[in-house]
Amino acid sequence: MKILVIDDERSIRLSLEIGLKKLGLEVCSAESGEEGLELLEKENPDLAIVDIKLPGIDGIEVLKIIKKLRPSCIVIMITYMIDVKLAVEAMKIGAYDYFTKPFSLTDINDSIQKTLEYIEVKRKLDSFNKNHEAALIGNSHSIQKIRETIVEIGNLKYDTSILIQAESGTGKEVVARLIHKVKNNSKDSFMAINCAAIPKNLQESELFGYEKGAFSDAKTDKVGLIEKANGGILFLDEIGDMDIGLQAKMLRVLQEKKFRRIGGIDEISFKATIIAATNKNLLEEIKLGNFRQDLYYRLNIIPIHIPPLRERKEDILLLANSFVNEYNEKLNKNVVSINSSAMNILKEYSWPGNVRELKNLFERLMIFKKGDQITEEDLPDEIRMEDSYEEKNYTLENIEEAAIKKSLEKNNWNITKTANELEISRQTLRKKIEKYEIK
Repeated sequence: MKILVIDDERSIRLSLEIGLKKLGLEVCSAESGEEGLELLEKENPDLAIVDIKLPGIDGIEVLKIIKKLRPSCIVIMITYMIDVKLAVEAMKIGAYDYFTKPFSLTDINDSIQKTLEYIEVKRKLDSFNKNHEAALIGNSHSIQKIRETIVEIGNLKYDTSILIQAESGTGKEVVARLIHKVKNNSKDSFMAINCAAIPKNLQESELFGYEKGAFSDAKTDKVGLIEKANGGILFLDEIGDMDIGLQAKMLRVLQEKKFRRIGGIDEISFKATIIAATNKNLLEEIKLGNFRQDLYYRLNIIPIHIPPLRERKEDILLLANSFVNEYNEKLNKNVVSINSSAMNILKEYSWPGNVRELKNLFERLMIFKKGDQITEEDLPDEIRMEDSYEEKNYTLENIEEAAIKKSLEKNNWNITKTANELEISRQTLRKKIEKYEIK
């Protein structure tokens, strides 16, 4: 890890250099903002400690430039007590933390150690996003918050319970595997069970295992998923479909950290992070008597909500391009872009199947694509002609306006072609464009 210190007080620079080098860190320092930015380009530090009051370029401006040139660099501001308002402003701009002078080396070392742990976990998450197809793709506020939550979970030094609630196809298992990646080493176990896919009378034996002779078909001992997950992660997918009787036993496992195999006498210790996921509203299921309230509260220590794709449409372009790149490689294709008309249609579609539906669509498109650009003509009718007018309570004028816009985009805003396609005169088309203020 490399740290850049920018402070015009020589005593503070020396103190920080000595203290940080004792932690085994590489340190470089500068006495002005200009000098510090030169070192930023040259050294590419992981962490920068910047004084707010600097000669020449002040610390706030240095922070802005660092976040622009090296967005991955974590910045900690240092200031005197009278400048705390400036420090708060710096936090809003993107500073990770701030210290007030005078400070003890012990305090700052402890804080920096925690910051470095955060950087390491974030680096693992970023690396995973870049190198795995199951990355959590998107720049929307909701996806950024989920990433931050995953990083915080990775910093925890103990096992806890996490509840992921989201519609089908949003990426619940993707999030669970990201948590596994940042919290556990790759050699640690990740055991998953889909409670909706296994008959309720078999769920208990899958989870707890059984001893030989526990029932007529138990010819040998069977190790359950709980036992296999020890030390790693147990992923309970579609927990809302778990048998109500089994829920009571699962609650005891979470509380006591012990369990017995079916037909067994000895208790087996259990230690793992539990991640439960569901597409159901568990609070409603509790009211209906289908889910235990005490288990819900025990699982919901860290709640994660993944929004449906229709609520984060700003991520569709990133997701679509990611899938194009993925299938270019898998299918040896050379698609380089998605045209604006096709992208507008993708953004308008409601995506009931969420990210899974979008990915499946692009697999289909890429299999049959011959050229180097995906256009609106490549999209299937159910997406191009989604009949959602009644659902959205559109008026006839709304429908007419939408049809004109779609035809204009399709024909690259050629009035003659659009009028011919809509079977109206050019003069009528121009009047309607003016009426609906279409630009």
